[in-house]
Amino acid sequence: MESRIDNYHDLLPMYPNSSDLNDTVVKQPGGPFDKVVEKMARAIQEHSITVKPRRDPSQPNTQQYRDWLRQSEFNPFIDRPWLLMGKAHVQNKDYTEAVSVLSQTVRLFNYDIDVVSEAQVWMMRAYAEMGWFSDAENLAATLQVRSLPKNLQNEFNEFYAFLLLCKKDYRDAVPFLIQTIGNEKSKIRKRRLQFLLGQIYTDLGERENAYKAFEQIKGLNTPYEETFNALMAQSQVTTGGREIIGELQKMASNKKNEEYLDQIYAAIGNAYLSQNNIEKAIENYLLAERKSVRNGVEKALAQVALGDIYFNRKEFIKAELRYSGALSALPRSNKDYSRIEFRANVLGELVPHIAAVAAQDSLQHLPASPGTLKASGKIIEEGLFNIGNIAKDRLEDFDLAVKAYNRHLADFPESIQRKDVYYRLYLIYLRTGNRTMAQNFKNRIVLEFPASEYAAAMSDPNYEYVVRNYARVQDSLYQQTYRAYQQGQAKRVQENFEQAQKLFSNGNLMPKFMLLNALSLAQSGNREQLEAALQGLAQKYPDTKETAMAQHILTGLSEGKALAANASAIPKLDWVREAVVADTVSFNARKDLPHSYLLLFPSDSIRKNDLLFAVSDFNFSNFRLRIFNTAYIRVAPYEALQIRPFRSFDEAGRYAAMIAADSIFRQQITSGIVPLVISDDNLEFLQAGKSISEYMAFYSDSIRMIVPIKGPEIMAETEKTVPLEPEKNDGPAVILQQQTPKQLERLTVEQRRAELERKAEEALKQTGNVLSKRDRERILKEREQSRKELVKQRERELKQREKARKEELKRRERERRQKMKEQKRLHK
Repeated sequence: MESRIDNYHDLLPMYPNSSDLNDTVVKQPGGPFDKVVEKMARAIQEHSITVKPRRDPSQPNTQQYRDWLRQSEFNPFIDRPWLLMGKAHVQNKDYTEAVSVLSQTVRLFNYDIDVVSEAQVWMMRAYAEMGWFSDAENLAATLQVRSLPKNLQNEFNEFYAFLLLCKKDYRDAVPFLIQTIGNEKSKIRKRRLQFLLGQIYTDLGERENAYKAFEQIKGLNTPYEETFNALMAQSQVTTGGREIIGELQKMASNKKNEEYLDQIYAAIGNAYLSQNNIEKAIENYLLAERKSVRNGVEKALAQVALGDIYFNRKEFIKAELRYSGALSALPRSNKDYSRIEFRANVLGELVPHIAAVAAQDSLQHLPASPGTLKASGKIIEEGLFNIGNIAKDRLEDFDLAVKAYNRHLADFPESIQRKDVYYRLYLIYLRTGNRTMAQNFKNRIVLEFPASEYAAAMSDPNYEYVVRNYARVQDSLYQQTYRAYQQGQAKRVQENFEQAQKLFSNGNLMPKFMLLNALSLAQSGNREQLEAALQGLAQKYPDTKETAMAQHILTGLSEGKALAANASAIPKLDWVREAVVADTVSFNARKDLPHSYLLLFPSDSIRKNDLLFAVSDFNFSNFRLRIFNTAYIRVAPYEALQIRPFRSFDEAGRYAAMIAADSIFRQQITSGIVPLVISDDNLEFLQAGKSISEYMAFYSDSIRMIVPIKGPEIMAETEKTVPLEPEKNDGPAVILQQQTPKQLERLTVEQRRAELERKAEEALKQTGNVLSKRDRERILKEREQSRKELVKQRERELKQREKARKEELKRRERERRQKMKEQKRLHK
């Protein structure tokens, strides 16, 4: 933690090594705790005891003893390696692996409430890190009603505070964070959490509590840098100001702080702003801007503060200069980034028109030729119209818009934009509730422009309702039109398109309406009208994805492709992807590269937790010497659970066949999951924007490796054993257990015996034509004798094993009884 450079301007992460949910970089498996994972995995492989002991006749047949016999694990000390391996995965930020291991721990040790609770506490942390908040909350609700040991209760409080912070439930997180601070032994971590508490109070608007929280940091043997940042943070929440301003000014005069003058003067500006002394605040923000030598986030924050002041004063030219300057240095994680970016972009559109109008206004008062004045007037006319539009539609500054539009009407009464200005003023007054002025401009449109599209739309008796509910009504009409298209109702599509033209001629969904109308003409088999409609779409909206689809169809028509009347609807409106043909990007066709096995599904179509558990259960049940990494990734337009590593295409393919044939796995998952084997190199292409359809078009072999995961009712006939054996090459061996029917099906003892008898009978049938009756009897006798010897040998091994473990198990039994007594006493 000490080596980490923290950004004190943003909310400090509770854990420096936490994952950023907005990070687009794919996290590779592993990390600094790999050694722990390896050692714990080895300990489990070498010391796990899963063979059930023979029933002891001397033991009373109690429920407690029967439960003990039903355990899956009989080494009383193996729970520690499982827990440590799960925690190590959390510290490595391999959260899906952590959940897999910890959920297996809960299953194996469900008889020990303390082990279960500890695993679930860490699962809650992993869920929070992944953003699976509902799963984390479900675990938290379970743990909150359970009596936990003190150390585990402290850990729960800490992780629950973390969960609430991840959810941005800051107010609810405060009491748990305060408890965590009180329990923290490390001074370094205690100061970090204390600073975080102050930031949360600041976010909640509790300025006095925030000031006190930052003040407490100074008394914890705090390094100068942290004291400095605490003082900077206090400047934003101070209520008095004089004392802190004096302290900050003293810091500004200290030569050792020359590098931090931008931050110090910005803090002084914050203090003056809290006193509502705007002019002194501006003075110090300008000093921060001028004195900056780092030109980093500190200067950017001073520019943002200046930009906000100028923006509120409607000094947009000055505001745009500050917002644009701040944007290049401000991190995207800053809570105000999207607001600043929006204002910078909008003012970037608005300011050139304001500057142009101001410049031409000055020219109008100078001696100039009539032609120059006319050209100048035209610039003013266009500038006023654009200022009004941007103020109305982008800034929603209706006062500025009305001012610009009214001057436009007064100065340019013969403008061709007069009709549009009337309509925009009508919309403004309708939205602001000024019905008198709204009716005034409606009457002007009807009287002065009776043949306009505005007058036609206003003739609809429901037009005012449509305007007030524009987005919802437009979307509803589009959905109706799309359903009509899917059902082949071409006439209905065209009628709805005419209505959309009337009511939503400038709506954002008009390109989609136009495309549906064109496609309905294709359904009718009208080639000429289809071409005209598609060309009209391309001309009016050249840069939309609907136009990309239109161009694709026009290209096909120009190549002489026939148009089928009554053609069925195109199933999706993901036009760009549907129209793509594999391009020149070379996917890698080599099969000897590392591969992954993906389980693809549409977003929000399944419970990701259930799928992860199903895969983890399959892996732990079938592979004791092999560790797989699992992680959820994005492969547009799908999400996918990635299982890796596999050394080759064939190795991944064998795994795919095994998991597809596993009846327990199929019972635990829902339909709609598509498996895919793909090399890691080619997966990078997909994640960079290439589509799965492109990959299939290029690599036809992959199609054959998509093994459909069928339902249990139809898979019984097709299940077969596919051994996942390591390939032979010169590289290091990858140990994969060869699977048997027992492992694939996880059969009971009776089922295994019946299977062996069936196979023996089949083998005898195959030799029935060449063996005599005496030979068959001899073979059966020899096999029976061999079987008895194997049974006796197995019994001897079990006895020896039982004897070696007996004392250990008795001691474990005593410990369990003692623990149950303590738990009963706690519950009382």
